[in-house]
Amino acid sequence: MKTYIVLIGDIEASKELEESKRHQVQKALKDAFEEINDSCSSLVSPYTVTLGDEFQAVFSQADDLFVHAWKILAALHPVRVRFSIGVGQITTSLNREQALGMDGPAFHLARDGVEQLKESGYLFNIAVQETSNAWVRSINNSLYLFSNQVRSWNKNRLNILYMLETGKNYKQITKVLGISEPAFYKNIDAASLDVVIDLFKDISEIINKWVANELHDISYAAESDTDFTA
Repeated sequence: MKTYIVLIGDIEASKELEESKRHQVQKALKDAFEEINDSCSSLVSPYTVTLGDEFQAVFSQADDLFVHAWKILAALHPVRVRFSIGVGQITTSLNREQALGMDGPAFHLARDGVEQLKESGYLFNIAVQETSNAWVRSINNSLYLFSNQVRSWNKNRLNILYMLETGKNYKQITKVLGISEPAFYKNIDAASLDVVIDLFKDISEIINKWVANELHDISYAAESDTDFTA
């Protein structure tokens, strides 16, 4: 049975938003989804609002997964969003019109991840069906560290990251955002955006290997004949 990537997003503290702000957030989310759904070939079930403060999508590949997260975080800023990723099987038929009415381990893992994020306060989590190894732990530790970092970012920094990921150059980005060239590079240096881009590219490649069932367990244990004594 084919492996898929299920993303469940949850707007943080949505019930605490004033009604006018809540409507603004919902409209911004809808606008972002319309743009993403029209342009992403790896979506097999489009971004769909399932509750007032939650949404779902299903992917065949992870290449655009985190790029979408930057766009959504920028669109909703300063409101934060939790992103829970489940990699596994879907046991029902795919709904290619809306991310509704589907079930299976990938959805269960993503749903459990949302609850974990609510308890931990982090913004990103990943779980893989029948896999709990050093790959998963390493990725989640990276996601948790990044969660703490991204909470302090302003809207421009999120937009810069998103636009860099989509191939825009500094002239295009500074023009759209109305910022100076020094401000552009200051954001890149302060947040190590080049490292962030490389990190999430690597994470996406690992997820794609899980989807293709090409990744096996690894261990941090040293070789049994290794001697670290002086």
